[in-house]
Amino acid sequence: MGNSNIKQQDDIFLLQVRLFRLAQLKWNVDAKKCSEIFNKYKIYEYIETCYDFYHIQGDETNFDDIMKYLDNIGAEL
Repeated sequence: MGNSNIKQQDDIFLLQVRLFRLAQLKWNVDAKKCSEIFNKYKIYEYIETCYDFYHIQGDETNFDDIMKYLDNIGAEL
């Protein structure tokens, strides 16, 4: 595995952490509940899939996209 691949995986992880914390604040939920939502609706995987776009945008814009994703799949928060 090359260094650029390791850096991308690190970037994805940090992006997931930032968006997780933002979701906690926006949804007013604790870490356990937020983790349940992220796991149930595969948000971690979605963030990784969207990395090419997400890493050049701000967290608020990315969070808005996650909300659209959740709406599109009929998620109930």
